[in-house]
Amino acid sequence: MNNLNEADRERVGETFEQGASHFTQEDLNKVMQDAETAKKKATKLGKHIESFQLMWSLLQDYWAGNYTSIPWKFIAAIGFAMAYLISPLDVIPDFLVLGFVDDAAVFGLVISAFQSELEKYKEWKDNQKQ
Repeated sequence: MNNLNEADRERVGETFEQGASHFTQEDLNKVMQDAETAKKKATKLGKHIESFQLMWSLLQDYWAGNYTSIPWKFIAAIGFAMAYLISPLDVIPDFLVLGFVDDAAVFGLVISAFQSELEKYKEWKDNQKQ
């Protein structure tokens, strides 16, 4: 969020808080059905691309019923971050030079707020491979 001015940072934070608190199972279904757009836009996330991949994998495992021992609040936060990435309606439109900065900022908020949950999932995922 360093590339955003104070007003934009505040708007991104408010958008995230409100969006995640109103995110529903139906919203999750829509996000999961638009995987192609999410993965295409994720290429613009810079340093957050690995986190995107981990979060997308987590959503897939949750959606498939493989990883469900996780609070809905966390799923809603990740789901909203994905929906925000997919959506053409952003705080800063994607067609502008800084357009993907707000998308990355939303991912940064999820990462910082739910780092321990992401680590638990990564450990679970690694154990599944063994």
